[in-house]
Amino acid sequence: MKINNSSTKKIKLIWESVYKNEYDEGFRFLILGLLDKNFDLDQVFQDIKSKKPVQYIVNEWNFYEGNYFLTKDVLIPRPETEILVDYVKNNFSELKTILDLGTGSGCIAIELSKIYTKAEVLGSDICAKALKIANKNNAQTKNKVKFIESNWFSNIEGRFDLIVANPPYISEDAKLDVSTLFEPKLALFSKNAGFKDLKKIISEAINYLKINGVLILEHGVKQSSELSTHMKYSGYRNIGTLNDLKNIKRFIYGYK
Repeated sequence: MKINNSSTKKIKLIWESVYKNEYDEGFRFLILGLLDKNFDLDQVFQDIKSKKPVQYIVNEWNFYEGNYFLTKDVLIPRPETEILVDYVKNNFSELKTILDLGTGSGCIAIELSKIYTKAEVLGSDICAKALKIANKNNAQTKNKVKFIESNWFSNIEGRFDLIVANPPYISEDAKLDVSTLFEPKLALFSKNAGFKDLKKIISEAINYLKINGVLILEHGVKQSSELSTHMKYSGYRNIGTLNDLKNIKRFIYGYK
């Protein structure tokens, strides 16, 4: 069915029974996302009751200047990650080669391809289903991103001016909100208190960077100090951090 006044009222009643008055913005996103879509009203009710994220109910979400198709096979893009794209845009006038590790929906790689229209942009992911979604989203950029299947650097060749990643960094024993658990565990959790994948990328990325190339990683709360030490040990220089929207250290970068 299509969205109308009757279905909107029914959806609102179910929404308020679950979220009370705590997430009005989510309801607005849901209704907007259902516009011009055919949907099963009973399924929408079930999704709301289970606290399935709105982004997975409507199968799309905005990120930076693009709109991205999403399924439960990829992580939902966060507003905080737009800070990474902004930082790159504002600090690097020219980039010829870019690598986005663990690309998921492809949102970071694709947005960077729009900014650096002459760059060769490569996005990699271990999940074949995620790569199908990334390739679907690739239609929105003229500078097409090349997406390949790779377990971090296992199938990566060449050297890059920029390597970026938003890898799994949550400790396996962390307690998360119910809605977050709908997202792929492979994209969320990492061993060794959340540090395993971050440290692996730091250790190996330096071998894939050009001279003066830069690695930028998104990470979890209270991880920056240990990651900075690991970057120094791995041979990076000019190491720095960036804060998220809540003024918490969320990104770390280092140059070869």
